[in-house]
Amino acid sequence: MSNLKRNGLRRWAPSYLRNQGKVTKAQKRALREWWNEFGLRFEYNKTLDLNAAFPIDGPLVIEIGFGKGDHLIELAQSFPEHRFLGIEVHRPGLAHATALAKEHDCRNVRLLRGDARLILTDHLEPEIASAVMIQFPDPWPKPGDRHRRLLQPGMLDTLYRTLRSGGELLLVTDVEDYAQDSERNLQEAEGWERQISSPWFDHRIETLYESKAREAGRAIHEIAYRRR
Repeated sequence: MSNLKRNGLRRWAPSYLRNQGKVTKAQKRALREWWNEFGLRFEYNKTLDLNAAFPIDGPLVIEIGFGKGDHLIELAQSFPEHRFLGIEVHRPGLAHATALAKEHDCRNVRLLRGDARLILTDHLEPEIASAVMIQFPDPWPKPGDRHRRLLQPGMLDTLYRTLRSGGELLLVTDVEDYAQDSERNLQEAEGWERQISSPWFDHRIETLYESKAREAGRAIHEIAYRRR
């Protein structure tokens, strides 16, 4: 994961588990044949040139932990004038999103594999995104693991740096405790303003995970904050 460690020490606790899921033959083919069209690679101590990576110059929307990419690709089709950057760590999801991007010829989509905080901190320019979306992040429910939740103060500083003035941070979760914890961290952090809602929520599609959460009776929490 690039320079996640410095002087032999991990800079922060990752908010994800490694090596989840197996890559099928079809997914391997998608990565082999089409990753160069839609995938980006970052190098140690270098900033990505997103203007060169995309064929258009529109507002940038980042989705962190996009899973299989269904929502990301749907948005890209609905808003062809926007640029969409998806960040994910798991290869099966990256492969599925790559195949979808190819199937729908989504030239306004680019994908990155890696630790989102690392990518935003070390490899993206500041004040580059109009919106950052995070849907159903790992809740890390055990008390001893809660420091691994994504929306910690350090990550909020990174997101603040990434967003343009007025840019939106959008969180969707089916875990009430996670929603409350995230709200508390955002309210205690400087520079964030709570929004009643966001137009982006009107364009969300229901993923398989969300459908199962609703069937199980769990409420879906949509949280929107704006960078002052």
